[in-house]
Amino acid sequence: MKIFIDTGVWFSFLVRRDQYHDKSVEIMEKLQYKGALLVTSDLVLSETYTLLMRKLGTQAALKFLELIKAQVEAKFTEITWIDQVVLDQSYNLLQKFSDQPLSLTDATSAIIIRQNKFSFIATYDRHFKMLKIPCIP
Repeated sequence: MKIFIDTGVWFSFLVRRDQYHDKSVEIMEKLQYKGALLVTSDLVLSETYTLLMRKLGTQAALKFLELIKAQVEAKFTEITWIDQVVLDQSYNLLQKFSDQPLSLTDATSAIIIRQNKFSFIATYDRHFKMLKIPCIP
């Protein structure tokens, strides 16, 4: 089973004072117990790193990258890199939903999820429900 992990879940998993921290820890523990492969993208990693750096400082952001590196090496996490096909399809999605504040990262995530037929995305972002992508929690 592969589950796409969005920025909000990474962030709240790492930040104890975040309102969704306990829920994110629960999600990650359940996924690990089930043997799920966590999938994320280079843009989600960039977005999460930047958010951590701005909220908690560079050292916290660097620890996040260390965690991701360890998880990739342990084959618990996989990184999908944005290519031209995903970028082109994301542009079309952004045009279709130009009345919504949909980020490029969210658009690329949606395309990756659709292309790879993931069952779910772990996210707190309401835009994925708008895009009819099943979300956990």
